[in-house]
Amino acid sequence: MPMRRYGIIALTMLLLVSCTGRDGDGALAEDTVSTKIINRPVNVASGRLLVKTVSGTADFGLQKINGVDVSVEPLFPSVQDDAVSGALDCWYLLEFSHDVDLEEIACAVAADRRVERVQYDALMEPVFSDPYDVQDPVSTKSSARRMTRSNVDMPFDDPELPWQWHYFNDASLDDGEGRFVAGADINLFEAWKYSTGDPRIVVAVLDGGIMHTHEDLAANMWVNEAEQTGSEGVDDDGNGYVDDVYGYNFFHDSAQIDWDETNMRSHGTHLAGTIAAVNNNGLYVSGIAGGSGNNDGCRIMACQIFHDGNATPESNIARAVKYAADNGAVIINNSWAYPSGTYTSDSRFNANYSVLMDAFRYFEQNGGYDGLIDGGLLIFAAGNDGKDVPSYPGAYYDHICVTAMGPDFLAASYTNYGTGANICAPGGEGGASGFGTIHKISSTSVDPDGYEYMHGTSMAAPHVAGSAALALSYALELGRSFTLDEFKDMILTSVHDIDQYQKGTKFCYISGDAGWADVDMSAYAGKLGSGYIDAHRLLMQVEGVPCLYFSAGTDAVLPLSVHFGGGSEKLVYTGVTAEDEAVRTLGIESISVEDGLLKVRCSNTGTARVQVTAIIGGSSVGGGDAMGGMEVSRDFMLVVRRKASENGGWL
Repeated sequence: MPMRRYGIIALTMLLLVSCTGRDGDGALAEDTVSTKIINRPVNVASGRLLVKTVSGTADFGLQKINGVDVSVEPLFPSVQDDAVSGALDCWYLLEFSHDVDLEEIACAVAADRRVERVQYDALMEPVFSDPYDVQDPVSTKSSARRMTRSNVDMPFDDPELPWQWHYFNDASLDDGEGRFVAGADINLFEAWKYSTGDPRIVVAVLDGGIMHTHEDLAANMWVNEAEQTGSEGVDDDGNGYVDDVYGYNFFHDSAQIDWDETNMRSHGTHLAGTIAAVNNNGLYVSGIAGGSGNNDGCRIMACQIFHDGNATPESNIARAVKYAADNGAVIINNSWAYPSGTYTSDSRFNANYSVLMDAFRYFEQNGGYDGLIDGGLLIFAAGNDGKDVPSYPGAYYDHICVTAMGPDFLAASYTNYGTGANICAPGGEGGASGFGTIHKISSTSVDPDGYEYMHGTSMAAPHVAGSAALALSYALELGRSFTLDEFKDMILTSVHDIDQYQKGTKFCYISGDAGWADVDMSAYAGKLGSGYIDAHRLLMQVEGVPCLYFSAGTDAVLPLSVHFGGGSEKLVYTGVTAEDEAVRTLGIESISVEDGLLKVRCSNTGTARVQVTAIIGGSSVGGGDAMGGMEVSRDFMLVVRRKASENGGWL
């Protein structure tokens, strides 16, 4: 039984049989009709069309087209008091017999002067990468534990956390091949010192079904309380969907989220765990924004668009995007993509798939959180075709498109890259690439073990989505607010150089006819995005505290001109203060300011805050009998790792 509320208007109109017509007799010219049809009937759903009416058109309906029975309903639910749908109110879904010629019906509908666009409902395939086993789950049995891990103090008691190198990688995981390199992570342990999440931040996961009953996810699932406590079979909250307690199954048009799958098994559940598995509960894995074990993690909204590896009509995705915006999501994680090369320009993608673009723009305008961020943030995987053209929708210029790296900083063999890719994150590397299971990403699973390993740009994207959720949680705590563009800028600049590592070759499996080959890693340099994301650096941007990076055991000389102005070398510095805890944490051996330079030497790795004070406008502070200047101070975060990169980043 359908669970959406739609108003269906039945009208009768006479339409043309083909895309031909004559000016002046009430019909549209052939060239006008054909330009309204914005894509081709290739790999599309049969028996249905999407129609966008001209703005201002009253209720649009049909009963027959050229003798063919047609049902018409608004594509998006009719919601009481919904005054902000805008362009989405103009979209309708036409359904008819599956054996009817789609092109004939499309031409007939396009001839209607009330119609602005006609779109075939393209089928979106879930991401598969069988040749190099990118999305297939790998069992975490004893063979995955043939490695050693040094005794590292863990911030939470989740038993799998020590193996989640993508959060904290100190190279103590030893596979005997040197494939774990210190710093190839998102620096999450340092970020957790400031925030672990906030339940007011909701991340929608558009993917397969999420196991919302999972012991490590249940407490951090978004819950529609009106439906949870309401009457079964009733749209208690009036959002257009019935019984949508944890989200909605757009694939089956049902409130029942379905994770009982054979193909793509655990995919959605795995992503949800990376973003916000419950932390510090003694179970399975940790999530980036999963809280501290006190019911304080970010929430996951289940928006199921795939099931069992089957393709889904694009209209399902568009409905899911609007649902996320209307029900409080701040971020959408999209670990799906068109095959690389399907679209090679923004204008073509924008024109051809306007129902998705209208939905994306709606989310960017109406998602978010009042007083925190003025729009919704879209995160996309770059795709797993191993090609130098990232996949759409992520490649679109104002979407955040995520590429993938392994635990050695090297681009993962499967990742798409190139123009349109914005940022890199751990995606893991294993299976056919010669790396072992543990080199993949560990997160939640529907399997009895509760967790498993996967790899792909699908796994890289939630590292960025989770970091963004963590940063917005911290912003809520601090009372900060941002525009959507400001926050996207912060994400894309909270990175470290990854290009320096793309050298030499890596022996791995390449899709297509290439098979096993030595891959020239230099081909990835400059094409993986601005760098690899650092969650701690992002939180410091939220706070407004600049980070100074250098390596342990060296005499660091750090210019302060960026922070104290171009004349910083002429200022009178009255001191640099480091708390006793900072001195102990970093093993600060010496610290001073001379001629606008902070000079410091630390024996330990880690982070700590210091304060530098200077006088501006004189050599002494005013306020007494003599004229003087103003004393100003700036806080800095010292970030010390084993080795600093040339651009001020760290390893």
